[in-house]
Amino acid sequence: MTIDYQLFKLLNQFAGQYPIFDQLVLLFSKYGPILFGLILIWLWFSNSQNQHENRKIVLYAVTIAILTLGIDKIIEMVYFRPRPFVNHSVILLLEKSNLDPSFPSNHAAGAFALAFALFWKRRKIGAVLILLACFMAFSRIFIGVHYPLDVLAGACIGLGVTYIVMRLIGLIEDAKNHRKMYVK
Repeated sequence: MTIDYQLFKLLNQFAGQYPIFDQLVLLFSKYGPILFGLILIWLWFSNSQNQHENRKIVLYAVTIAILTLGIDKIIEMVYFRPRPFVNHSVILLLEKSNLDPSFPSNHAAGAFALAFALFWKRRKIGAVLILLACFMAFSRIFIGVHYPLDVLAGACIGLGVTYIVMRLIGLIEDAKNHRKMYVK
C-alpha cells in the first residue's frame, strides 16, 4: 500500500460521517472555482488607487491559470491515472466518470495557480486564496475523486507556471524601465 493511498484513506474515511460537513465540503469542491472567479472580479472592479495594477494582476492570474490547466491537459493525454474509486473501495460523495483522469487535479492546479499569482503581487489576498486552494485540495481528496499526489502535482504545476510567468514579466518590466532610463 503506497503512502499516497494511505493518506487518501486517512482523509476519505471521514466522508459520510457528518452530513452537514459533507455538504459544505462538497459545495466548496464543486463551486469553489466560482468563488475564485468572484474574487478576481472584485479585484478587477475594486475602486482603489491601484486599479490599473489590480487589473494587470487579474490578467496575469487568469493567464497563469489557463497555462496551468493547459499543462494539466497535456499531462492527462500522456499519462492516465484512474480515480481512486476505480481501484479501491472509497466513500464517494460526488459522481465522476471513471474515464476522467485523476492526475493531476485540475481543481487544485487552477486554484493554486490563481492563489500563487495573486500572492506574488498582493500578499494578503493571495494568502487567503492559498488557504482556500489548500481547502480545495483537501476537498477533492475528502469527496473521493483524487489522491493526495494528484492535488500536490496540481499545486506544484500552478506554482511552477506562476514562477516562470512572473519572472518573465519581471524581466520584461526591468527591460522597459532600463530602456526608459536611456531614452530620456
